[in-house]
Amino acid sequence: MSVRNRLFAGRSSDLERRMAELEDAVQECRALNVRLAELTDVVAELLLPVAARDEARIEELLKKYRRDFS
Repeated sequence: MSVRNRLFAGRSSDLERRMAELEDAVQECRALNVRLAELTDVVAELLLPVAARDEARIEELLKKYRRDFS
């Protein structure tokens, strides 16, 4: 194997490792964004005036949030 091929092989494995790390980070960010969106839905429901609230919807959102993240 030539020096050039050995250098490229080393870079390739480093690049593959780095890509795997970045893909994991992206997946983590996506999961956090979903969690934030769900929490935002809960807060938005809770901020509505009492007369406009959908208590069943609030309870459903809270149960889902507690189940998914506790």
